Amino acid sequence: MSNIVRSAYEDVSLPTLPYAEFIWKNFDDFGDQEAMVCGMTGRSYTYELLRLFSRKLGSALVKRGLRKGDVLGLICPNIPEFAITFLGVACVGGIITTINPTYTAEEIARQLQDSGAKFVVTVGPLADKVKEAVALCPLVEETFSIGDAEGLTPLHQIAADLGDSLVECPPINIAEDVLVMPYSSGTTGLPKGVMLTHQNITGNICQMMHPQISYTPKPAETILAILPFFHSYAMTAIMGVGLHFGGRILTLPRFETDTFLKAIHDHKPNIMYLVPPLVNFLATYPELNVDDLRNLHTIVCGAAPLSKNIVSTLLDRLHPQPIAFQEGYGMTELSPVSHVSPRDSGRIGTCGVLVPNTEAKIVDLNTGAALGPGFEGELCVRGPQVMKGYLNNPRATRETIDRDGWLHTGDIANYDDQGFFHVIDRMKELIKVKGLQVSPSELEDVLLTHPGIEDVAVIGVPDPMAGELPKAYIVPRNSFVSKEDIFAFTESKLAPHKHLKGGIEFVSMIPKTQTGKILRRELKEQIRSQA
Repeated sequence: MSNIVRSAYEDVSLPTLPYAEFIWKNFDDFGDQEAMVCGMTGRSYTYELLRLFSRKLGSALVKRGLRKGDVLGLICPNIPEFAITFLGVACVGGIITTINPTYTAEEIARQLQDSGAKFVVTVGPLADKVKEAVALCPLVEETFSIGDAEGLTPLHQIAADLGDSLVECPPINIAEDVLVMPYSSGTTGLPKGVMLTHQNITGNICQMMHPQISYTPKPAETILAILPFFHSYAMTAIMGVGLHFGGRILTLPRFETDTFLKAIHDHKPNIMYLVPPLVNFLATYPELNVDDLRNLHTIVCGAAPLSKNIVSTLLDRLHPQPIAFQEGYGMTELSPVSHVSPRDSGRIGTCGVLVPNTEAKIVDLNTGAALGPGFEGELCVRGPQVMKGYLNNPRATRETIDRDGWLHTGDIANYDDQGFFHVIDRMKELIKVKGLQVSPSELEDVLLTHPGIEDVAVIGVPDPMAGELPKAYIVPRNSFVSKEDIFAFTESKLAPHKHLKGGIEFVSMIPKTQTGKILRRELKEQIRSQA
């Protein structure tokens, strides 16, 4: 027996169209229906206008020098223009590297440099920070703004200068040409560019939306888009799925309690893609008007483990309204989905079953042998959603994808006799803060630049709202360094989800192996023993 688990569902036919054409495929059927609406301003675009503006934007960027294979950095919160820019670049063969808009200028510059970005698109409120980052990136030729921003070229201006002429879209090899390059720390280390092809993304949309697994959005059904589009989860599952099937995508640029509640009240969403902290909010926030969720029929949760008790509390709160609650599993390197719990399964606390066209195995950590049901080991996945590789990093690619095409996730998992998988723990050292990755080594590298720090180790500590929070164990160089000073230092250099909200603890030494590797498990064990 091979102990290789194959999806129980019939394979889907992988799309043969490039991403933009695949997304636009049904737009003629949706026409003047609203495609995207901004939950903050009410600004909206119909399907017809979304396609027109995307085509015009892509053509205008070509006139400004964008060529097939060039990288454009997109630093933008969730607004409708994110999708217009994404589709515009995609249709002319450009590559989008999506960048977290909460990043500091240093973090933005690091990703722009590593990705080789030639062009940048951002929004007015981020303009100063982005200009500071671009000043550190000699490869960047021009920075554009959505709307007006001092010192930047407005996208609407270059589109207007184009007139009615549109450039011809270049031929795209969907299996080889990279569409998007989000950054991920993978199983360890600093963030790396994840090369996802056109077919990686379009195929994954079809895999996760298999009719026996997921509910297909009906035209004009409202899909809440509170999860950030720069992350592969929302990029594929909300933006990609929603537009391909004719949904009405309601964008929110960030989570603010009053704005979130108002959007739910005004728009009565039908479908929500969430992460555990948002499920917890819906389950427990006392001022939520449950009647505002009366049109809600589907909730999909992913990106981090979820408590069964929280799900039960939410479903009890919404009772007798029937809610299909689905959980999933994936990672950026999987485009991002490999597992989803079928909407009619009734199973909570599992990351689901394999989507079509996908295989998985659980391997023994010592021998590499594939294990049977009930045994714990590393989860490995193989299928068309596996990334092309890490940008300019063949070593990391080889360490993640073996010669037989298996992607080693770094997660400890098992599966049962019905093919449902359960993630138990992480081999990898990443910290998950509200579903966002935080690399301990990245934080350690920043902290070690502080003159008062001799040595440091960062781990994730449990938090009921965020899932985990970064905590630093610091060996001070002298008695003058203070926790307050270190907090301020990190907050000036790192995005908010990387701040040391799990605390700082001064120690005399960091536990390490003989080769100098930090023994994070010992630090985590200390946390558990103190709980």
